[in-house]
Amino acid sequence: MLRCTMSTSEPKLYALPGSHPCAAVEEALRLKSIAYKQVALLPLVQILVGPLLYGGTTVPGMRIDGERLVGSRAIMRRLETLVPEPALLPAPDDPAYARVLEAERWGDEVFQSVPRRLLDVAFLRTPAAMESYAGDTKLPLPRALLRPALPLTAKLMALRNKANDDSARADLAALPSQLEQIDTWIAEGLLGGESPNVADLQIGSTVRLLLSIGDLRPLIAERPAARLARYFPPMVGAIEAGVLPAAWMPSPVPSRAT
Repeated sequence: MLRCTMSTSEPKLYALPGSHPCAAVEEALRLKSIAYKQVALLPLVQILVGPLLYGGTTVPGMRIDGERLVGSRAIMRRLETLVPEPALLPAPDDPAYARVLEAERWGDEVFQSVPRRLLDVAFLRTPAAMESYAGDTKLPLPRALLRPALPLTAKLMALRNKANDDSARADLAALPSQLEQIDTWIAEGLLGGESPNVADLQIGSTVRLLLSIGDLRPLIAERPAARLARYFPPMVGAIEAGVLPAAWMPSPVPSRAT
């Protein structure tokens, strides 16, 4: 991991393989050259161990000395105070400051759940695909032991995230307008700069994950929104095209943003 001159001990990041908010935090750590240790958790295990380890039941979680943090926004805000440069937020007196925070909030509270639910529905159809999102991550248990439990894990994840066919159809119907919102922010210069801000990381990590779903790639790949994935390493893991029913797919709509 990269090094910085912080006086604190190395942060410990608790993450799930393939998690997009965890990827946003990892990229913020890389940009700020902050050394850290990562602890990979298995899906759903965070519900049991998270409160003890870092004070929450979702990921990402982080411990910095005795401080416990939960969620990508809270963690990135803390990293900003630890290592101010490069800044991930405009200056507070910059007119863009409040707008970047609002885009980040939207990315966290609205957009972030979309690929999570769509992947859950895809995993119900192809549980084996779940393993691909772990890449070369060192997991707490051998993969041969985990594979038989993948169908049950997929069902439990879908229950936790309230993911089902109806939610997937609703998410897909809303996706074109959400992508148009991102394209508009890019056209306005709020997103997509040479150096990412917190909203770029929050939203870009979600776009990158959506692009891993083969059925969605034609809807996204040619839009300005797809450019936000460039802030991250290539995505590991994929859902092959054809897993989600074609009847659910909205028609590709060219971006109106200029």
